[in-house]
Amino acid sequence: MFTRRALLQLGLALPGAAAASRTGLSASWPQWEAYAAAFIQRDGRVIDDQHATRYTTSEGQAYSLFFALVAGDRTRFETLLDWTRDHLAGGDLGARLPGWRWGRHDDGQWGLVDANAASDADLWLAYALLEAGRLWREPGWRRLGRRVLALSVEAEVVRAGGLTVLLPGPLGFRLDEDTVRLNPSYLVLPQLRRFAAEQPDGPWRDLAFDTVRCVQGAAPRGLAPDWVRLRAGRWLPDSTAPDVGSYDAIRCYLWAGLTHAGDPLRAPLLASLRGMAGVIRARGGVPPQHVNVRDGTGSGTAPSGFAAALLPCFHALGDAAQAQAMAAIVNAARTARQGPAGALPDAVAPSARLLAQPEQPPTYYDQVLALFGTGFMARRYGFRADGSLWTVWRS
Repeated sequence: MFTRRALLQLGLALPGAAAASRTGLSASWPQWEAYAAAFIQRDGRVIDDQHATRYTTSEGQAYSLFFALVAGDRTRFETLLDWTRDHLAGGDLGARLPGWRWGRHDDGQWGLVDANAASDADLWLAYALLEAGRLWREPGWRRLGRRVLALSVEAEVVRAGGLTVLLPGPLGFRLDEDTVRLNPSYLVLPQLRRFAAEQPDGPWRDLAFDTVRCVQGAAPRGLAPDWVRLRAGRWLPDSTAPDVGSYDAIRCYLWAGLTHAGDPLRAPLLASLRGMAGVIRARGGVPPQHVNVRDGTGSGTAPSGFAAALLPCFHALGDAAQAQAMAAIVNAARTARQGPAGALPDAVAPSARLLAQPEQPPTYYDQVLALFGTGFMARRYGFRADGSLWTVWRS
């Protein structure tokens, strides 16, 4: 197994939240502060810098709300929430789901570019509101979180192929009476457990069980695709990106690794994603940017955030060698960004050195993956078996 001592040597994990004061882990989170400084405007808008238009997505707002909660950063949480409500939901998150993309129109005006919602962002928003309401004792946020859940159920949760599934958005993903287009990375087991506790009469338990069935059906070789189609109970490649697993799918491994060890669905979910370790071994320790989920071939060199996302998964699978390799990549990338060119020690493995080239500037999504993966491994946060969140600052 990947021991705590090994994790400590890699600078990623500490013995636990209760021992934070003894190990030097404080409530302050330097990585979060660096992310906020780079990507969050003072008014609470999160900028996706990977695109020339520097647009904003509901995903970015929702992820940042979660990180602000993990950091105990209530001021930023409130600012992020205000911007999300005012610019993505017409001033009322209780009345409509947030549009997924905000940016500059062709005429130069700024506003919603696409008002269709994104269901993964909706669920992260609902989760952040529920847990912020609980941890900060704000019942209004909890009520709002419940309302967002109700809107999501109404618009995005359907029965298809004998399963309860989450459409990626209200519009455009039910292709016909028998066919839906799905994104396996949109579902997070700890979230679904929390929602089931909050709304016992909702679809969340069925959705949790069928999430595992979705990943199992979509990943026949243990490799998750970005997108898949479900037609009359059969899993088919998506026509727009057939058999490709990349920037979306990497989250499947991340969410599985974040799931509490006591969740009965954790083991089958992890087992359905075992293929990535073999792909990385065949590539000399380098995670692929793209993988063919049918034949297991990888291509391209993934950004270091992929290694951070894979780290909790390999740790949960008990794959010490792969977990240590991913941690080495993450630490090498951090060293490369913080120090002058050529600052990496000679002992850094070639695979880690290859992925450690400093991003100029680091991209939004890569840093999101790093915050999720390394924050979890450093035990800044975690999920209980019922899906509730624990954090260092509340411990």
